[in-house]
Amino acid sequence: MFNSVQDYTLGILPSKRKTSQSGWLSFNAVCCTHNGHNTDTRGRGGIKTNGDGHLSYHCFNCGFKTSYTPGRVLSFKYRRFLKWLGADQTEIQRLVIEALRVKDLISPEQIREPESEEEISFQSRSLPKEAVSFIGLAEFYELTDKNYPTGFVDAVDYVAGRKIDLQKYDFYWTPEIEHKLNRRVIVPFKYKNEIVGYTARGLVDGIKPKYLSDHPGHFVFNLDNQRAENKFVIVVEGPFDAMAIDGVSTQTNEISMQQADLIERLGKRIIYVPDFDKHVNKQGAAVWPGHTAVEQAIDYGWSVSFPVWHTDCKDVSKAVELYGKLFVLTSILAAAESNPLKIKLIAGKI
Repeated sequence: MFNSVQDYTLGILPSKRKTSQSGWLSFNAVCCTHNGHNTDTRGRGGIKTNGDGHLSYHCFNCGFKTSYTPGRVLSFKYRRFLKWLGADQTEIQRLVIEALRVKDLISPEQIREPESEEEISFQSRSLPKEAVSFIGLAEFYELTDKNYPTGFVDAVDYVAGRKIDLQKYDFYWTPEIEHKLNRRVIVPFKYKNEIVGYTARGLVDGIKPKYLSDHPGHFVFNLDNQRAENKFVIVVEGPFDAMAIDGVSTQTNEISMQQADLIERLGKRIIYVPDFDKHVNKQGAAVWPGHTAVEQAIDYGWSVSFPVWHTDCKDVSKAVELYGKLFVLTSILAAAESNPLKIKLIAGKI
């Protein structure tokens, strides 16, 4: 069973191939034309395998790399590689499920360390002028015996009302009036404990834009708070949704390949929970923007969850406010669906 992905991959390789003394199985790379390069005719694609079911692919022409290790999920990069080799979607989905079964059978200590991947980094950025953390401000006003500014009190009340753990997550406030920042709560975006951006959420719906943000493109919020022992990661749209259940956020109703790569590097089962709010288009019809991200989640091979509360709550954060964190997490796991057809059928009814 542990060798099923490796065996299937080797079985659909091009017939024209050769093995080098160093152990690489070489053939014309199947990835180059998909990555903006000319067709490979020099056998620059290479595969290396191990007896434990591990397989690595590296193109020495366009630089594309992907790998699979028993005990880890089948990444979207590996699934694209299989598609380029000629695998049909049914077989790819079967291998996705098989990889999840293997993952449940292997203890974390038995899983080999992932191969070194291209380092991802983001430049540090500053928070808005005069922004200070909630804790820092509380200590300052307590020591100076001054009254708390109304805007700061409102910001703390807003976060508390969203049922976010103030001991676990950092929030900032500033008296700066430009862009009505004094009427917003500032959420720092961190990557490897460095602040690389932020979003500032208006405290009332009348403040436009609702979110004033400055952060890198394709950033995934809350990666730093994902625990190694967790078996799954929940992906949501907004940062407050992510903090409410300790998940990660894409900030929009689309999931880029760069974001998918960051999330899949966690090596966990991925469950996507869309927002469920609708808007009326120019033709007067109700439209659900969540369709886009659900289709992308299917393409990445992730599970998608439509919890029992999705008809009553527009997003995860609202559900936590009404029903509590434990119930919301339990309901997300119970409703997680991995079959693409079933996901599309459920999504089609929203």
